Amino acid sequence: MAPKICVPADFGRHHIGAPSHGNLTFNLGEGVNIRANSIILSLNSPVIDELTTNLHQTSLEADDFSREAVDCFIESTYTGEIEAVNLGNFRDVNKMSRVFQVRWLVARCEEYFVSYLDKLDSESSYTDMLFVVEEAVYLISAMKNRDLLDLVTPKMNNISVACRSKFVQNYLSDLSHSSSVKIDACLTITDSHPFIMLEVLISHLEKQENKALDQSTRYLLKNVDFTTCFENNLDIHTRLFDVLENIHCVKKEDFQLILSLTKQSTKPTKPTTPAHQQISKKNKHSESTSESKIVTVEFSHCMN
Repeated sequence: MAPKICVPADFGRHHIGAPSHGNLTFNLGEGVNIRANSIILSLNSPVIDELTTNLHQTSLEADDFSREAVDCFIESTYTGEIEAVNLGNFRDVNKMSRVFQVRWLVARCEEYFVSYLDKLDSESSYTDMLFVVEEAVYLISAMKNRDLLDLVTPKMNNISVACRSKFVQNYLSDLSHSSSVKIDACLTITDSHPFIMLEVLISHLEKQENKALDQSTRYLLKNVDFTTCFENNLDIHTRLFDVLENIHCVKKEDFQLILSLTKQSTKPTKPTTPAHQQISKKNKHSESTSESKIVTVEFSHCMN
């Protein structure tokens, strides 16, 4: 019995574009069509195999993808290589490999991504880091897939804190219009140093001139690891609450959120002090209570 064809395989680059072989059409929109061989594509993709063999489709809509990416995808299935992939078409080629479940091509795309990722260090430019983070964010947004972010996170954690902080502050410079996916990605790559995200938050509130909390601010307040951050960065605790105290307009839900944050930040991290020892700390406790009351009155007075 003859062995079955295993992909990736070299079916011959010279067959690409041959009119007599092109029985499957990729429709890119605006009248642009690319023809390819359905058998070669089916051997690489179980999705295309199902669409052509069982559902008898002779054309596929591909207007979500660039011409360059579709050409690269087809060439890869014909040759078993991804020689034409580059930074410009990587996103679409990677997405096509996943949409059509070409497993070996998914793996090769990840290898290409990792080869780029491995070059990053604390001296890398913002643009270099932007590529890997944006591709990870896009894959989550488009396909709910965290594979690339899982590759990016350990690499970013090996980059200096100062470099990572600079990147995140630039990346989220327009926090009001940053998606929750972008914010989540930044929370992930700064997980070991959560104060970086608080610096972003404080800077954003100051630029907003403390007018009100927006959706992105609320999202950050709900998701930053305040306990770890405040334990290791007492100064940022003070700075954050100084900014929050000066919010001009606080809605009821925002007041409840800030109150919850206040409770988190004052939650004891050590065993409760015995009652007989608390007497000697009465004055300090009174000062702390007084500060809490000031914050509460301020927010209550402005609450809508």
